[in-house]
Amino acid sequence: MRRLSHHLETGLFVLPLLVFTALLYGMLGWTLYISLSNWSGTAPNYTFIGLKWYRLMVSLDRFWVDVRNNLTWLVVGVLPTAALAVLLAYLLEIWPNRWVEGYLRSLILYPMSMSFIVTGTIWSWFYQPDRGVLNTLLRAVGLGGLAGRYTNDPNTATLWLILIFVWQYLGFGVILIQAAMRTAELEEMLEAAALDGASRLQTLIYILLPNIRPGLLVLVSLLLISALKVFDIVYVVTFGGPGYATDVLALFMFIATFQQHLVALGAALGVVIFLTALILVIPYTLYAFQRWFG
Repeated sequence: MRRLSHHLETGLFVLPLLVFTALLYGMLGWTLYISLSNWSGTAPNYTFIGLKWYRLMVSLDRFWVDVRNNLTWLVVGVLPTAALAVLLAYLLEIWPNRWVEGYLRSLILYPMSMSFIVTGTIWSWFYQPDRGVLNTLLRAVGLGGLAGRYTNDPNTATLWLILIFVWQYLGFGVILIQAAMRTAELEEMLEAAALDGASRLQTLIYILLPNIRPGLLVLVSLLLISALKVFDIVYVVTFGGPGYATDVLALFMFIATFQQHLVALGAALGVVIFLTALILVIPYTLYAFQRWFG
């Protein structure tokens, strides 16, 4: 009876995981098949036609603009966010007043509690060239010559969108890095370094950074995935414009599937996004397996 009870308890926990895994990979397989079908319209068409939509996808200039923009998001969005998160987390850790530190941490984390739709709407008001907050403030202090077009400028619009991403994810990064810093072993090392006369900068570079690598790797992996699948900010603020200068793969997938009714093309774009995300997650997965089973 005890053995039977143990098996039932194991099955109770394993069954939901198996169902979730089956649904996940079942939907991935279905998406892959749809990308190889001839579904282009409101009515489903499951006729197998091979790589037709993939060939069309790579022949489009818009696709390569999206790839370039996504790469820009991955580099410019992730690296500054991770670096600022480490710096702010360290400054909060050495802050002498715990009450002020807690208040500042909550203030930094607050943007993460907002939906991306709300965030995009707020920043749209900031970026509006004529009566937006930023240009209004610049004109009010006599710096109207510095007023910019922001997201209306195709050359820099993506960078202004990435600034929104950094602002919203910075608090999440700070909390994650602070959690990685607050281990008993690391706190003992910091106390020893302080007794030995190490400076704040030396402590950060030679003690903290090498010992928070797991947390930093998790943060970078999550930021990479978030930057790759970014959709809401672009959808709300620019809808891919001007033209398709700020377009990204996820928005192109949405437009192809639900506006142009090129469902197979949208599925092909989804497969590309999934494979790219898989490649980005592999370093963290290998590190985790090496740490847990090595």
